[in-house]
Amino acid sequence: MKKLIFPAVCAALGLVLRFGSRHVRGFADAYASHMNAFWVNTLGRLFNLFPFSFAEMAIYAIILAVAVFLIVLLVRLLGRKRGTARYVGRGALFAVTLASLIFFLYEAGEDSYFFRTTFAETYGFGNGSYSTDDLEKVCMKLANLCNEYADQVERDSDGYMVASADLGRRVSANMTELGETYPMLGGWYPEPKPVFISWFMSKMDFSGMFTAPTMEANYNRDMPDYNKPFTMSHELAHLKGVLLENEANFVAYLACMQSDDADIRYGGAVSGWIYCGNELYKRDYSRWKAVASTLAPSVDADIDDNTAFWKAYRGKVAKTAQKANNSYLKQAGVSDGTQSYNRVVDLIVSYEKEKS
Repeated sequence: MKKLIFPAVCAALGLVLRFGSRHVRGFADAYASHMNAFWVNTLGRLFNLFPFSFAEMAIYAIILAVAVFLIVLLVRLLGRKRGTARYVGRGALFAVTLASLIFFLYEAGEDSYFFRTTFAETYGFGNGSYSTDDLEKVCMKLANLCNEYADQVERDSDGYMVASADLGRRVSANMTELGETYPMLGGWYPEPKPVFISWFMSKMDFSGMFTAPTMEANYNRDMPDYNKPFTMSHELAHLKGVLLENEANFVAYLACMQSDDADIRYGGAVSGWIYCGNELYKRDYSRWKAVASTLAPSVDADIDDNTAFWKAYRGKVAKTAQKANNSYLKQAGVSDGTQSYNRVVDLIVSYEKEKS
């Protein structure tokens, strides 16, 4: 029974966090203000020591361990070896212990933050409505910035944007700088990590993923480079407890657009244009076409390259993964699930209106 104490404590603490964040007023805010820095500066710094995504390698290790366990179990059963029940018991204990630890760390580093006062509420973003005229003005501004920044980045022989070295380090430093303006984002940031076998992420239609148990911001290293600064910034926003997807997108937009780094700035402008442009496309195709026609050929090339990249992986796996992500977000209280990513347009347009 002593062996069950640790998993029982982890499970109990996880349940306390889950219940408290959902049902006790002010709990999530108090928890975030007191504990986010603790987890970032302990788990975040610990796993930042590894030059690879520890979470990714842990997943492979778990899969391998399960396979080995089942093979050994089968051999034992066929050979009718003594001690098989004890072998199964040890395996079950390990599985329960690992599951309870992951559950606690998930609640501690991710789930609880869904119920805090949001980034937009804290700083007063997105409180006003906007018209299609407002949206068109922002789209035109972003299109102009895309064209301006497109000439400032390096390009390969095919004309596609190629990020300079140490992009992750530069994005991390840029997020630290943004934290000086918005204290909710303040403090130390680890370096975002590329997923070694990013093919799996591509098949699932994922550009990035935050893993709370290791406090790592992971990104798809195979996707076009212009997409990476925005994705890295988005995942690092999750690290600071900005869990709503539209707000993580908005933080990424703010981070990229305030940067002096050409790669980061260009990635933010193009990503912002795509989100806002898609909304304008739905509202008024003729206006969208007029704005889109002003994009430089190099910008169009990057966007077309990105579209072709994801289209090549589109299939049942991606649909299943997106359904799972949709369900995950809904259980966390995000009523519109994966559609919430697109609500960043409201924040961007409101922000740009206040600036003008």
